[in-house]
Amino acid sequence: MEYQIIPISSLKRIESWLTDETGFSLSMLHSELDYISDVYLLGKQFPVEIQDLYLSIKKEEQDIPYPNRGTDEDKYKFSLTVGKNLVLESGDFEADYILNLWNLYDTNEDSACEEQDQDIFNGILLIVAIYYKYTQTNGYFDFGDYVAAPEQIQYTYSVRPDMLNLYKMFHEKKKTKNNTITIEYNKQKIELTNDDNWFLNMITPYLDKYLGIPSLEEAEAELNKDYPTTGKRGRKRENAILDTVTLSIYNLLRHSSFAAKGKGLTDNEGKFILSLLVYLRLIDEDSSKNDILNLRATIRNLQKYEVRPNWWRIPMCKTSPNNPVEHLKSYW
Repeated sequence: MEYQIIPISSLKRIESWLTDETGFSLSMLHSELDYISDVYLLGKQFPVEIQDLYLSIKKEEQDIPYPNRGTDEDKYKFSLTVGKNLVLESGDFEADYILNLWNLYDTNEDSACEEQDQDIFNGILLIVAIYYKYTQTNGYFDFGDYVAAPEQIQYTYSVRPDMLNLYKMFHEKKKTKNNTITIEYNKQKIELTNDDNWFLNMITPYLDKYLGIPSLEEAEAELNKDYPTTGKRGRKRENAILDTVTLSIYNLLRHSSFAAKGKGLTDNEGKFILSLLVYLRLIDEDSSKNDILNLRATIRNLQKYEVRPNWWRIPMCKTSPNNPVEHLKSYW
């Protein structure tokens, strides 16, 4: 496991840019900031080297009250006050490799830019760590247990679309030569004669009741909006995180000496962004996306439609409208 060590003083200097231009929020680092407060409050229970790494102030040096009854934001600010470094997991993404990329394309030797460039580089490391955490938590970060019950997620993303597709199939008014229904399950297939439409008469009232859909049109609208075809859904999800990482890096680099004032994406910016996206395995090295002209067009398009970086994948939380959910082990 690799770790990114990011000075909190550096984070504070660019926090407004991170918040406004990369979609960053301190809540993404909930557990890491909580750990800093633990190191401060429990002090000598941690080894000296841990205290030195994480803390700018030790409790025995200055006793700062912890906001027990405060909001999460109050607690984050406390951690930033007593903290020295953020230590963030980044999987197999190495800070040294990213630094080599940075040095390869950052050709500005103006010492006046040194501190701000270092802050932007630290911001890039933060984005890499956030991306890794996104992949490990499915975009829930530290709040997966609070977003929705596992049963509700299963109902929303698996059971309900199955039921909607059945509803659609059985409510479409298509002329058929017979009422035969074929069912294939567990490598077995049977055909039901479905005399007097008994199967449909059995299942459609169930779907009507537990989906709470009043019409075929509403079922189709929900399927199209919330459950696009598998191919489209996968492509949309991939592009969303790729767009978020691309925009976040680009927006940060605009504040560095990489950028040319008053101009669009420079060659050095583009090469750095593409090299980093390849390293993060967001694009393939031989992909058509690994091209500066393509990258320029992508960024212009994202700006045109005012796309903003969004790291959170808060799931839809649907329920079966006619079930007393609080007494059930499932939502259907």
